[in-house]
Amino acid sequence: MTNPLVLDNSDAVTFVGVAVDIPLPGLFDYVWSMEEVPMPGDSVLVPWGRKMVWGWVWEVRKTLPEGVQRDKVKAVAARIVEVPRLSERWMSLIGFASRYYHHPIGACIADTLPKSLKTVGKTSSVLPPLKKWAKQNASESGDVVPSVVMDLQSRALTQEQAAALSDIGAMSAFGVFLLHGITGSGKTEVYLQAILSKVQQGRQCLLLLPEINLTPAVEQFFAKRLQGLRVGTLHSGLTDTQRLKNWLAASTHRLDLIISTRLGVFTPLPALGLVIVDEEHDPSYKQMEGLKYSARDIAIMAGRLNDCPVVLGSATPSLETWHKTQSGQYRHLTLKQRAVAGAVLPQVELVDTRHHPSQAGLSKPVVEALKRALEAGEQSIVFLNRRGYAPTLMCESCGWVADCHQCSAHVVWHRKDGLLRCHHCGASKRVPAACPTCGNQDLTPFGCGTQRLEEALQAVLPSARILRIDADSTRGKGAAEAAFETAHHGEVDVLVGTQMVAKGHDFQRVRLVVAVNVDAALFSHQPKSAERLFSQLMQVAGRAGRAGGVGRFMVQTNYPHHPLFVSLLKQDYEGFAAFELDARRAAGFAPFVFQVLVRADHKRLDHAMGFLSVAKDLAQTLLAEMGWDESDTIRLCDPVPLTVVRVAGVERGQLLVESASRSALHAFLNRWLPVLWQEKGSVRWFIDVDPVEI
Repeated sequence: MTNPLVLDNSDAVTFVGVAVDIPLPGLFDYVWSMEEVPMPGDSVLVPWGRKMVWGWVWEVRKTLPEGVQRDKVKAVAARIVEVPRLSERWMSLIGFASRYYHHPIGACIADTLPKSLKTVGKTSSVLPPLKKWAKQNASESGDVVPSVVMDLQSRALTQEQAAALSDIGAMSAFGVFLLHGITGSGKTEVYLQAILSKVQQGRQCLLLLPEINLTPAVEQFFAKRLQGLRVGTLHSGLTDTQRLKNWLAASTHRLDLIISTRLGVFTPLPALGLVIVDEEHDPSYKQMEGLKYSARDIAIMAGRLNDCPVVLGSATPSLETWHKTQSGQYRHLTLKQRAVAGAVLPQVELVDTRHHPSQAGLSKPVVEALKRALEAGEQSIVFLNRRGYAPTLMCESCGWVADCHQCSAHVVWHRKDGLLRCHHCGASKRVPAACPTCGNQDLTPFGCGTQRLEEALQAVLPSARILRIDADSTRGKGAAEAAFETAHHGEVDVLVGTQMVAKGHDFQRVRLVVAVNVDAALFSHQPKSAERLFSQLMQVAGRAGRAGGVGRFMVQTNYPHHPLFVSLLKQDYEGFAAFELDARRAAGFAPFVFQVLVRADHKRLDHAMGFLSVAKDLAQTLLAEMGWDESDTIRLCDPVPLTVVRVAGVERGQLLVESASRSALHAFLNRWLPVLWQEKGSVRWFIDVDPVEI
């Protein structure tokens, strides 16, 4: 038997460029030593040092690249026939992501495929399920158009919904729509009927959601309303086996609708006919580890490659999307009225906490409003985007503050667990019996989190059924779904929670919504903080009065005359967007510039900052060689430590690179990054294209 690792020295040798799952750029050359003809997209096992690693054939060629020595090239060990061949369009999407985000092609593929497939070559545990799946589906056809019908109790469309649906349905090729609808305007109904139309044409649809906890209700909604629809979900809450099963079914057209969080945007869909990104403004669509992609932007590219329409839905569009809509790049569809007859947007009230001080997070007008809602048998929501009992614990005698020993941040007091927990690295420790500095036993909670707010609500509303929903109370599998079901069934009087309660949920019994402790975002150094706050407040306000009647939204603030709150009072998104875009244009922020962050991590800050200084020097030298004027084309900021400089014992710094030209920025990166790859050392570094935080 021929050893597949021994190079065949005959003239008829086929070479393949393989994308390997390692953090290095470029393809790696191997000899194809098997009888079957290699094809781009084939999954293979290849030798890498002393071990076998997973890879994908990306290029097939008859000659080696210049400079590659033939006697150094090893042979492909095996083709993994159980893994479906990657399609040409899917490879084009991954290729775009690799180029645009400047991430190694092999790592891009590995980051976007089901985790179970990554065990191939390391263990055979995934092969039996794949073989069983292949055998079961060998005789099935994924091209059969399913018989899907809408239930007979379908809600009649409003004129605005019908007009939006007509425009989307008329688009048979690529185009991007912004479906700009106020909360409760029935965007989901438009999605549903657009999906039905595409599925009846034999096409697949992809619906992206920003949060895992939204997927169960949305899946049930579609399954109930569209009888016969083959629906599957993809998100990190699934087991590896469940995700692999749904991914395989979707990639062979055995699912009509895929409902997913951001990771599903890379699912290979052979008959993709419509892409929908709900709550497109949500920062959750940006992946922050590994391949740092924007699922919204990848969704648009997927639509372009599959020549199908893309719908971006939001009541408060991102300013990038709004800017493109205003400039005519995207088509603007509006839903200005609520879909339920008699339902209107809630009335907004600002509670000036300079005149109505809050106690444990609650002012007197808010407490009185909550009591009246309880007496009327109505549900209320109290929104606070900070979990835990208090942001930290302190000693008023000596000024000691509880900090994380691994991060440059305070730890959060979780009173119920008796723990001080870091929300950056996850480390936790018991609450000390006394101040470790002076011995004072009377330690004081500083600030207010959802746990403390829940306690305060129970004190002022002793007869109320209060439910807290945040990342701490919904850690268990199915906990979030069960909590929301409890609220929807009317078994809760007051729902207190973080942004989890603000997104997408259709609470029929809620009339009063309250937002507390929102002022900190007004003074954040992050350029997008005001945009995010306005969006959060508009979204949580939209939970009130959805079933009819006039809802009420109360916001506690020390700054009622701030321009953001002036726009909020009128629920004037367009006015806020115009003001904010003018400010960003003047300051030179996105979307008027394009940005890339280079971040360096090391146990010593001086090492991280030293690497970034060298990186900047190399960039300036390169710009001079290219004949580019830094001030006119590429702007290099000085390296700085991150605001939270140390996380889990690692010190972090960053270098911001900007340009008014996207093409110029990427042309520069294509020259600069290969030079940085040659810089050896112990500093771990990576880049973030179009960062959401700087």
